Amino acid sequence: MGRRVDLAWDDGGVLNPPVYPDTVFLFERMGEATFKMLSPAPGEIVLDLGCGRATDAIKLAEMGGKAIGLDPSKVMMKKARSLIEKSNTKVALVQGIGEGLPFKAHSLDKVMCKGSLDHFIDPAKTMAEIARVLKPGGKAVFTIANFDSLSCKLGEALYPITRLLPGERRGKPWEMPHDHTYRFNYPMLRHFVDGYLEFEKAIGVSFLWGVPLWGRLLEILPRGLSTVILNLLDKLARRFPTRSDVIVLRCTPRPIL
Repeated sequence: MGRRVDLAWDDGGVLNPPVYPDTVFLFERMGEATFKMLSPAPGEIVLDLGCGRATDAIKLAEMGGKAIGLDPSKVMMKKARSLIEKSNTKVALVQGIGEGLPFKAHSLDKVMCKGSLDHFIDPAKTMAEIARVLKPGGKAVFTIANFDSLSCKLGEALYPITRLLPGERRGKPWEMPHDHTYRFNYPMLRHFVDGYLEFEKAIGVSFLWGVPLWGRLLEILPRGLSTVILNLLDKLARRFPTRSDVIVLRCTPRPIL
């Protein structure tokens, strides 16, 4: 692709205002769904791949896991160290890339990669590395934005009309951000996973995130009603990962013959 790893990537502009209830709900559910699929147990060695600020790695450590956070960005490493110090947890931080994991073969119990695979230069090589470092029977969980979601399709279709309305300032979630290397959907994720790992399960998270005017509508509704609506849509999305806002997929290494 001719692209280089961004060693100074900063998450400062990931969530720009206004932050509506659907965005808050989506990020909370992404974390909940990822950890439920991962099912980390005390004492397990778990890698948070593309850890960013290491908030998930800290949670893994709080749950009794031996957490490792890996990220290529020196900016995010600095932020991660600060959060880890404040949390009083033990998290090993490594500056590195998924395409060349600095771990021995069959040394990790689990790998989680939440919201970062679409930033990687070579997802296929990353899958090969994950398959190499996982112990037999280990688990890998990938959580990724779905650019083939119902929300993206509706948003793109409605945008020519809704962009003319006052106050609709959110971006275009159906367009790939400039700092992404791949525009992931369910078939693409399965393509990369199936080349190196065995698929176990996939679920969807959330419907309608980012659709024009949807966030504003949820904001003016009573909070309890907004929460009920978001939870009902999320329950439906779990059954349709090919059209959900976010895909959560679990896999395991192929048996060693």
